[in-house]
Amino acid sequence: MPYGLLATLLMLIHFAWIIFMIWGFVLTIRGFWRPAFWNRTAFRTIHLLGILFVAAMPLLNRLCPLTEWEYELRRRVAPDADGGQSFIIDWLERVIYPDVPIEVVLVPTFIIASFTLLMYILRPPVRVRSLFFRGGGPGRSD
Repeated sequence: MPYGLLATLLMLIHFAWIIFMIWGFVLTIRGFWRPAFWNRTAFRTIHLLGILFVAAMPLLNRLCPLTEWEYELRRRVAPDADGGQSFIIDWLERVIYPDVPIEVVLVPTFIIASFTLLMYILRPPVRVRSLFFRGGGPGRSD
């Protein structure tokens, strides 16, 4: 498979990951009004681990691995090229790699990660709660 096609496929996966992180946050907030969401152990755990990973990258002074892999694949296609992609790819790249100060991305990411972790601790999924508390935990009536 050509490197350009692999880079585009990786960018689409990266975009899907971003949507998953945002959608997971929306569902976490929505969980206040729809308690059944709190029981989705796999989704909530994957989302929590993912958003903590995303928030840890800048603290470790690292780029997202998907970003690094995509850049490497694009460099293999054309080391000196800039642009020349399709309209959709160009706009997806603007969403994934916005040209804004890093704080504009970091601050919301840390807020989302903190809120998600707090909600996971305060309202853990039933399977997780049953590991730590007998009878579903203190004060639970879900």
